[in-house]
Amino acid sequence: MRKSVKKFAIVFLALVMVLAVFAGCGGDFSSKPLDGYSSSGEVTSNGGFVVQKGEWIYFINGSEEYTADNTFNKVQKGSLMRIKESDLAAGNYDKTDVVVPLLMVSQDYTSGLYIYGDYVYYATPTSTKNKDGKVENSYLDFKRSKLDGSSTMRDYYFRISDNTTVYRYVEVEGTVYCLYVDSGEKEIHSYNTATNENTVLAAGYESYVFDASDVTNPNVYYTMPVEKKVGYKKGSTNQEKYKQVYTVNAATTKSPYEIDLAADYTDKDSGEVMEYVNLGTLVFDGIGKLDTPTVFNVDGNDGASDKGYTYSLIKYENGGLYYTRTDATASGSSVGDGGALYYIADGDVKAADWNAVKGNDSDKNVQLAANTTTAGASSMFYIEEGAHYYMYVKDNAIVRVKVGDSSNAFAEETVYVAYNATGATLLYRDGNYVYYSTSGTNGNALNRVIYNGDPEDYNAMLAGEDVIKPAKYLDVDYNSSWYKPEIVSGFVFFANASTYGYNYVYVFKNPETNAALEEINDKLEKVNDVFEDIAVKFSDISNAAKYYYYTGDNATIYTEDYKDEYKEDALVIYEQFVKCEKGVYATDELKDGDKAFNVETYFYNRIGVMKEDDVDARDEALKSALLVKEADEDESTGWKTWQYVALWVPVGVVVLAAAIVVPIVIVRKKRR
Repeated sequence: MRKSVKKFAIVFLALVMVLAVFAGCGGDFSSKPLDGYSSSGEVTSNGGFVVQKGEWIYFINGSEEYTADNTFNKVQKGSLMRIKESDLAAGNYDKTDVVVPLLMVSQDYTSGLYIYGDYVYYATPTSTKNKDGKVENSYLDFKRSKLDGSSTMRDYYFRISDNTTVYRYVEVEGTVYCLYVDSGEKEIHSYNTATNENTVLAAGYESYVFDASDVTNPNVYYTMPVEKKVGYKKGSTNQEKYKQVYTVNAATTKSPYEIDLAADYTDKDSGEVMEYVNLGTLVFDGIGKLDTPTVFNVDGNDGASDKGYTYSLIKYENGGLYYTRTDATASGSSVGDGGALYYIADGDVKAADWNAVKGNDSDKNVQLAANTTTAGASSMFYIEEGAHYYMYVKDNAIVRVKVGDSSNAFAEETVYVAYNATGATLLYRDGNYVYYSTSGTNGNALNRVIYNGDPEDYNAMLAGEDVIKPAKYLDVDYNSSWYKPEIVSGFVFFANASTYGYNYVYVFKNPETNAALEEINDKLEKVNDVFEDIAVKFSDISNAAKYYYYTGDNATIYTEDYKDEYKEDALVIYEQFVKCEKGVYATDELKDGDKAFNVETYFYNRIGVMKEDDVDARDEALKSALLVKEADEDESTGWKTWQYVALWVPVGVVVLAAAIVVPIVIVRKKRR
């Protein structure tokens, strides 16, 4: 792009910088410091919706819309809250504090909260109004707040117009930077929060990858096109078929190469110097032997392959880059399709003697697969005891591959670690388990399986306790359009997308073994079996039992509005369920010693603050769906509403309507 075309962008960037400087003059929102905060303590799980520092766990209080009111001190749902680790362990889920009463609502759910020092860094929708008085909440403000809640930036470090912008807060030698990508301008930026400098690290990139296994990694890999002839207008018709791969660090402010663009990269038509912004270090240069080197080919073409290479970046994790490499002159397929998959470690490409041309065929590149059919972007890669592995989903099964060498077609060992994983998506590894999602009712269900067992441990033909099997987490239905569940301090955190979860954050203790998880699952199945058995004869009271399960409220059903709508023998069944007493149904089996598990809070609990409107809406929804209320009377006649309906609606229709308004909220097929 010419400098003349860039003038507006430069002016705009300058304006942003000025605003950023003035942001520091806008003061802070001040509040009384929260009790108990200590600046000491290790930070774990940075970058998601739950972060722990020392004895405090900070979390985003549920999934809220970015269009919600983001006035400081008026935000509850979507705000930043905290809970003490000891209170979480003790089940004191209501002992939480609001730390930052602003919306933590960026639409990039690969990135969230970052804690460095005594501050939490985040992105929040702007509350600024345009000239028409409309809040520009599709813009994001990047800010920080003190972890004791005492101060929050009134303005911002910088503002961007796209709330789906991919970003990372990273730290380099004590300075916090915000790496972010302007996908419209094809630019990778680094914002220095200490100096307010916004540096364009690369302009005109083709693809990029941040570290998927460590979101605090300040390095990024990206590909750049190469112009065929310097001195001519940029564009696809003037680009070489081969590509280049670069890496850059957030703290970079100057290119490592001396390229005299004023002399060699001038538009022949206008005489203007063409702009080329790239502060990265060259990793791979795909130039071929017959290609003429340009100012961008810093290592020339000595030792290059005959045809040159193109690259497709698959993933950046496990301390290195996963990528495909194909001949630059190959036709009939897009970049990456059919290309062999390789891995190169960060340390190798950053070595002082690394040559970007000879490095293409260096033995430092580890070939993992002949193509990306199974080892692709949706696969999970890891390294254990020096060996490369990857897992993928195929034919509703999760498959583990141990990579060998070229003599055995790269797959030394292939193991099916889970079957019946219909529609599975691999999430992450934690301990010996791989976690994955499957389709839920309103969102996604959560599952796990031991991934690193011996091949014989997964033999489905064998019977017994030694066979490794996957396990599903209760009836967990997490918000699939928000952050994936996280495991922090031994607890699973997730946004509850079930009918009555309202997308608030719920937690439960993560069972150490799948046997323990199955034991909890069996208890929930017993509860559902009782609901199902009661419903055969007493559908209304089965729903009332479900109301108790969700609320723990045994008083509402006996109030004036409801008590006369249930028969006495049905209420006896209800009380047996509430008290877990022996009766016609297995209600006495809903106890573990002295502890009853006939309530939802036995399995998982909401933490944080629920908006008053949501409290009322949930309460009304539960009553409306699960409790039979006495019909309202018309004051002029004393007739009940249903009597009017019966006068003009056919009987069959009334019966059908009744069947619709009494839903079965918890439905599980009984295991026989």
